[in-house]
Amino acid sequence: MNPRVVAGVLGAVTVVMGLAGLASPQRTMDFVGFAPRVPTEPVLAYCEARAVYGGLFTVLGAFTLWGAIDPPGKRSALLMAGLLWLGLCAGRAIGVSIDGNPGVIGWIGLVWEAAFGALLVWASLARLPLANAGLQ
Repeated sequence: MNPRVVAGVLGAVTVVMGLAGLASPQRTMDFVGFAPRVPTEPVLAYCEARAVYGGLFTVLGAFTLWGAIDPPGKRSALLMAGLLWLGLCAGRAIGVSIDGNPGVIGWIGLVWEAAFGALLVWASLARLPLANAGLQ
């Protein structure tokens, strides 16, 4: 596996997730199983969905793509992105231990977050072969 490719693919997927959250907060909330507390006033819920699932994930993906350009040189950006994904996973795992079984979508989310986090931490620590790094 090449850290550039791994980080690039994960960054692109994260940006797409973020842009989907910005463009369609209702669809995003439906996907993750959220609903506005007061159905007649969904503005706050939509703002929160756009902020977290839209803005945060778009910037997280952009940082990951930036790190993919030069993984050894942008090690801190990739490590930060990986640790944020692992933080999402840890928060979900704590929720499972306190609240119980989150259902299939919740378990898929936990595995997704763990995989993204682990792969990005790996990409931040991996060494590129000299030929791939442009150093000959």
